[in-house]
Amino acid sequence: MTKLSHIDLNVSNYAASIRFYDLILTPLGWKRLVCQKEFTTYSDGAMKICLCPTEEKYIAAGFHRKRTGLNHLAFYASSKEEVDQFYSTVLVKNGIACLYEKSPSGDDDYYAVFFEDPDRIKLEVVFAPRYCQPEDWTNTLESNFDPYKV
Repeated sequence: MTKLSHIDLNVSNYAASIRFYDLILTPLGWKRLVCQKEFTTYSDGAMKICLCPTEEKYIAAGFHRKRTGLNHLAFYASSKEEVDQFYSTVLVKNGIACLYEKSPSGDDDYYAVFFEDPDRIKLEVVFAPRYCQPEDWTNTLESNFDPYKV
């Protein structure tokens, strides 16, 4: 089985982004491994997230998740209660607004809270115990697009 190794995020305000990711990743079990002028890395023991300051000449274009590229990052929670605890002890406590709903929402198959980082990269903390299993409802939908016939 292939595992995702790491994700690099270029950020417009390096110090603010480090403070933000310290705030949200630590309660999810991530640790900051190194913090240098060129990059900062976090790990949960299985993969890394690396923050890098955006070069000045690229900052003006900004980020938008609806453009081609990254839409969002989702972090697994081990229970609905863990999502709720993250919501109350991290998001509410620090005045970080939720996207879409005013609080976590969903059901026993998919329960999540969505929010944004300082560059408006959408983040999600989700309890979805069967999400990657072939029999999960999202994986059994009828396919309706053939990329070889376009």
